[in-house]
Amino acid sequence: MQPSYLRGFRDIYPGVVPSVPGLYVLNDVYHYTGNPNALVFNGAVQLGVEATFTADFLPITYVTKWKILGGTYAFSVAPAVMSMDTDVGLTVPNFTGPLGRHFGPFSTIFGDTETNVGDTGLTPITLGWHSGNFYWAAGVTGFAPTGKYDKHDLANTSLNHWTVIPNFAITYFDPKAAWQASAAFAYAVNFENPDTDYTSGSFFHFDGSITKNFGPLGLGVVAYSMIQTTPDSGPGARFGDFESRVYGVGPIVTYTLGSNPVTALTLIAKWYREFGAENTLEGDTVVASASFKF
Repeated sequence: MQPSYLRGFRDIYPGVVPSVPGLYVLNDVYHYTGNPNALVFNGAVQLGVEATFTADFLPITYVTKWKILGGTYAFSVAPAVMSMDTDVGLTVPNFTGPLGRHFGPFSTIFGDTETNVGDTGLTPITLGWHSGNFYWAAGVTGFAPTGKYDKHDLANTSLNHWTVIPNFAITYFDPKAAWQASAAFAYAVNFENPDTDYTSGSFFHFDGSITKNFGPLGLGVVAYSMIQTTPDSGPGARFGDFESRVYGVGPIVTYTLGSNPVTALTLIAKWYREFGAENTLEGDTVVASASFKF
């Protein structure tokens, strides 16, 4: 299942809270396909997973005219619609059973799909500051389990638990040289899934971007990392610490229809290729986005 904080969720200008009050909309369409190296049990039995995840997220942010601690105050909500497709394959090699009889090898595949509403992101507070070409912002986001979940299904559109994510981002933007560089940090603390008594560990997330604009066209590189910092826990945590991590990097292309890259209609396309995965899926993420101010 995709974690609450999406890999590569933030890209350009994450440290910027616009100085112009109003309603800002971002529409993200994600497509992810990944699979891990087969998990091996008792040196023989192999378990493989392949997942395809497609989602449409609609973060809506209202920037107020109020100041708190000198920073511009904003809040947001992010509903989502998701489609999950999960396949699990089990392979058992030759083995000797009772009375010396030989069995195997055999394999089987279980699959499940689900399309429904997903969990909802709620950000009650974001504060943004700037000085010269530097912008930075801090906030707290919570993910509410509003999606569809059934513990007997392989594919669900909800994690069925709350997640709290404090976050910080910084952006350098030079409008004359048309360079933008950003780094965003988030720490996702997961709560227990009441249906399974299982608690996923906490995750550190980093998203980074560097872009150069040539008129309305922007070209650059994006990267992310997802590192689990505490082990899973609960009766279902039978694989020990089972801490996961994965990294991704790829190109980004932007096109801005207006003079202000923060308030104008901006189209974004990016692709991440993952590597270095441990105890999690490894694959490709493709994202198409549009951001604009009402």
